[in-house]
Amino acid sequence: MLLNTVLLSLIVFLRYLCFAGGLYFLCYVWKKPKWESKRISPIVPDKKVMKHEFKYSVFSSVIFGWTGAWMFDAWEKGQTLVYTDFSKYGFWYAVFSLLVMMVIHDTYFYWTHRLLHLPWFYKNLHKVHHSAPNPSPWAAFCFHPVEAFLESLYMPIIAFTIPCHIGVVFFFLMLMTVLGVVNHLGYELYPQVFLKNRFLKTIISATNHSVHHRFNKFNYALYFTWWDDLVGTRYQSDETILGKTVGVATDSELHDLAGFASVPEDGDPLQA
Repeated sequence: MLLNTVLLSLIVFLRYLCFAGGLYFLCYVWKKPKWESKRISPIVPDKKVMKHEFKYSVFSSVIFGWTGAWMFDAWEKGQTLVYTDFSKYGFWYAVFSLLVMMVIHDTYFYWTHRLLHLPWFYKNLHKVHHSAPNPSPWAAFCFHPVEAFLESLYMPIIAFTIPCHIGVVFFFLMLMTVLGVVNHLGYELYPQVFLKNRFLKTIISATNHSVHHRFNKFNYALYFTWWDDLVGTRYQSDETILGKTVGVATDSELHDLAGFASVPEDGDPLQA
């Protein structure tokens, strides 16, 4: 168990390092002059904030690795529904199971995220993630250790409740990491088609999630806007901002459009 925890922690951390580091280099170094119009806020994340995000991401990787080792042990004992024979359920079930896994995770994330924005939980746990109103791609895994453990429990829920091929599980974990980094990127890379297609417009974008960090409320979901739309916690100017022809919104434009100021750093109750 200890060896598996160490190995899986390294794998999780290297996966995070590759995706966060790669997108950081792409947007903040290589394409920085060309992609200024894609920047959501004119304020570049502070290096001190990025060091904070990186440090807590290391802790989170260890905790995710421990949960992974526990799940691996359960899988070896035949206690999960994770299978290896692809022909058992076929290709289309594999595609369907991926969507189901994302919906389960999105639902779990939305409601635990709402919980973490209650004042006590925010002040003692979730504030670690909200280290600045303008996060960097390094924020994707930046969680208080207790929150990181809470975040990791979605995988046991999936593995014990629905049959899922081990290859689909690995793909899902990589997709989760990529989308987590993209959501905190600070640059809007999604094309305009994401505003026009009925399904694509429900996918969480960097603009959508930047609103959450800027105001410390609204837009609590991870993959899709479905729960925010259903419960009424979506910031309704998302599409206006994303659809700007000259780029996406700056902090001042967010204020102008919403009529809100940043909320206090001690958290916000369950109010939309």
